[in-house]
Amino acid sequence: MNIWQERLSLLKYKGGLKAALFWLIKILGRIEIHFFYAIDLTRQQYPTSQAFGESPERDTFHFLSLNTAQDLIMCPYELIEQINLQSGRSVSRLIHEDAGVYALIQQKQVVSQTNIDHSTIIQVDSPAALDIHLHPGDVFLGYLYTYPDYRGKGAAAALLRKVGKATQNRGYSRIVTHIRSTNVASLNTFKKCGWSSIGWIVTSVRGRLLLTGHLSRIGITISPTKQIKH
Repeated sequence: MNIWQERLSLLKYKGGLKAALFWLIKILGRIEIHFFYAIDLTRQQYPTSQAFGESPERDTFHFLSLNTAQDLIMCPYELIEQINLQSGRSVSRLIHEDAGVYALIQQKQVVSQTNIDHSTIIQVDSPAALDIHLHPGDVFLGYLYTYPDYRGKGAAAALLRKVGKATQNRGYSRIVTHIRSTNVASLNTFKKCGWSSIGWIVTSVRGRLLLTGHLSRIGITISPTKQIKH
């Protein structure tokens, strides 16, 4: 499948036409658009176990929460190694940098994983090197990955709901993330789980911040990451 066929295949998904248009904007305008989504945890009520609306198959998933060095010690080494492959940074480094790592596990296989950064200033390198200044009470979901064999089975949605409950229990009021405008699967998953669009950013394909929209109204500011001179 060539790149045009791949992008046209977006049309079969809900929101696919809009995503295809954003892809054309990227190609023709040399810009990328990312949406910021958030979920207000103060308005969420998270039931337990099967009340999530999960199928019996998904109820066999075990929820793994790694927030401390002790959690890391108690977790089987082979699971840490699997999570490390898709976490961008190692689990131990993420925990050291005040982030929590969460996953759904089936037997000894990681099904889906994400990380939650508790810092007040989040540094990201995609779509550009940016500092995201959060509102007090916010945390940032930096990455959500589901292994191919489990895609389309609701695993990512189940993980998001469990992470929402765990984050709520830790006393935070909102989780924020950013999603590429062409990532239909992620957009649909977050919407399904009650997340709402709160703003957007536009960057050049070379990684320069061009515009932001609506974020400052809700206490979030975006700025290019400052380069440290040596």
